[in-house]
Amino acid sequence: MGVKRTVMLAGGSTDQRDSVYTRAAREFGRRVAAEGWVLRTGGGSGHSIMGAASDGALEAGGRVEGIILRKFWPVRHRGLHSMKAYETFALRKAALIRGAAAAVVFPGGYGTLDELGDLLTLRQTRLIRMPVILVDIARYYAGLRAWDRHASREGFLYGGRLFQVASGARHAVDLLRCLFNGKK
Repeated sequence: MGVKRTVMLAGGSTDQRDSVYTRAAREFGRRVAAEGWVLRTGGGSGHSIMGAASDGALEAGGRVEGIILRKFWPVRHRGLHSMKAYETFALRKAALIRGAAAAVVFPGGYGTLDELGDLLTLRQTRLIRMPVILVDIARYYAGLRAWDRHASREGFLYGGRLFQVASGARHAVDLLRCLFNGKK
């Protein structure tokens, strides 16, 4: 069993039913639990990325924490080990990040992009050192990765590589295991 580390998950909150994204998120949750790590999500339920990852971790006997915006309290995942609500997105994001050993970002919409932007800005300015892993299922993040390369070439990004890319759930957990064990 691995060390009790907290892995922050960012990902879509909308209903995805049985999509390639939710299947990968559920697998990721199971794998995080198998490692003995704590999964921290945005507290969403149902067929969202957050809900699927939480369900996968819970099915595998893992611990899941939720950090949710108070406005969304009625649609929270009711089976998590802990749930905290915050009044603003800024406070919620700070709570998601605080104490996490790494951040894993699955596909999502503007909320996910906002969380990713904060994570990468904090890394670029060296306010946090936690690793960030993009889970690029079905090349979902291909456009963002191309923009990142372009912005780097144009000199707008600095501070080295700010994120790693995983092709799926297993790859993301393999990267986390290497990062947690001090390997690149």
